[in-house]
Amino acid sequence: MAYSSSTTTNVRKVVRIEVKPGLADAARAALLELQHATHAEAGCVEFVFFQALGDSHSFLLIEDFATPEALDQHMKLSHTQAFFARELVAGIRPIERGWMA
Repeated sequence: MAYSSSTTTNVRKVVRIEVKPGLADAARAALLELQHATHAEAGCVEFVFFQALGDSHSFLLIEDFATPEALDQHMKLSHTQAFFARELVAGIRPIERGWMA
């Protein structure tokens, strides 16, 4: 990772990404590209995804940024915008914090 921080200002999100039918392979490739580019961002603490074993169209994304501003900047960067422009995603749903406790 490009940045490591021990402060409490980190923004950590865990989301479930559902991709459109028939696009699981394309989504995995696009997420790998996004992951690689995001790791180079100065405010990225963690950005990793996992593909479900029982449902290839379902992914879990864990993203952690040093500050809210770093996350905002990530969402504006060309590699993030390019991922969404591919229109592979059917839905994104946050995972509740209580589930992870």
